[in-house]
Amino acid sequence: MRVLQVAPFFHPHAGGVESHVRGISRELAREGHSVVVLTARHDPSLPVQEEFEGYTILRTPCWGVWFNTPVNPEVGRWAKDLQADVVHLHFPPPLTPYFAARGLSHQRVPVCVTYHCDLYLATPLGRLATELFNHLFLPSILRRANRIIVHTESYAMTSRGLGGRPVEVIPSSVDLVRFRPDVDGAPIRRRLGLGAGPVLAFAGRLVPHKGVEHLLRAVARLPPEVSLLVVGRGPDLPMLRELAVRLGIGERVRFCPEVTDAELPSYFRAADLFVFPSMSRLEGFGLVVAEAMAAGLPVIVADMPGVREVIEPGREGLLTEPLMEGDLVERIRELVDDPGRRRRMGAAGRRRAEELFDVRAVTRSLVRTYEGLAAAG
Repeated sequence: MRVLQVAPFFHPHAGGVESHVRGISRELAREGHSVVVLTARHDPSLPVQEEFEGYTILRTPCWGVWFNTPVNPEVGRWAKDLQADVVHLHFPPPLTPYFAARGLSHQRVPVCVTYHCDLYLATPLGRLATELFNHLFLPSILRRANRIIVHTESYAMTSRGLGGRPVEVIPSSVDLVRFRPDVDGAPIRRRLGLGAGPVLAFAGRLVPHKGVEHLLRAVARLPPEVSLLVVGRGPDLPMLRELAVRLGIGERVRFCPEVTDAELPSYFRAADLFVFPSMSRLEGFGLVVAEAMAAGLPVIVADMPGVREVIEPGREGLLTEPLMEGDLVERIRELVDDPGRRRRMGAAGRRRAEELFDVRAVTRSLVRTYEGLAAAG
């Protein structure tokens, strides 16, 4: 089958959507499908065409990036000209799938859309842009879709953008070979000078909605033997470093902004517990939570639609009330004080990842959807 994946950003740009598209594209190619990932050439130093992991990346001209949204109208013409049996659009950001949907408006090729999350921009101008995007662009994308895919039912049910439209639930995927419990994290722990006490981990972009500021304040209320590993980079990094010092926990927090994809599993295994306090609807699934579970870590996640569905509370981890640092402290204490429970939850998390999030199983579900759309033609 010839599959065209349309993603606003892609490798080497890193994020949850990009990781998902990369994982399923690699697995589709491994299974013998012909895969092209059509994306924006947001960085002019990147090649227009690249053979990568068994599939082809094509990068369309980009006029710029506005509100973290590539502006690449030619993606519609490229999508129309490429011969595909099915086109898979990924939203958001909104303009790339919009231009692609418009280019395919008179084509017979079946189109599915994975709706990864709602749009959200916190500033007044950003909120205005969000309303503009939702009213001018999103309806065209959803109308062109023969199938809308979401990662969790709870997110779809509470999404303003989807507005109650019928959806198919297919979770995001994890590479269980990369993320596994037998990866040795001891060298990372020694290199970072982490002691014998419990180590918490967070991984993700350092932006306000991820809740890392609240995590730092929670750590300041925990016993001094508890350390925190913050993996990721972003505009909030200088502020978070300063906050850690101001809270008196500078020696207990390790900021690691230069960790590569290949190194990430080792950093997970250097920790005893993964904490994901993100408090925004920009998290439609929380792929990094599933990755931590695959690595055998118990997890604590904010009780938000989408993310909360990744775990079965009390089995693989715990839910915490968003924005309530006191509740976050209590949930962390529960697991810090009970190593046996942490081990049981970590093992249960690995089993859940194997059952639900294995990239091979997720890709098989997508192929069944593709084949059904192609047959209905």
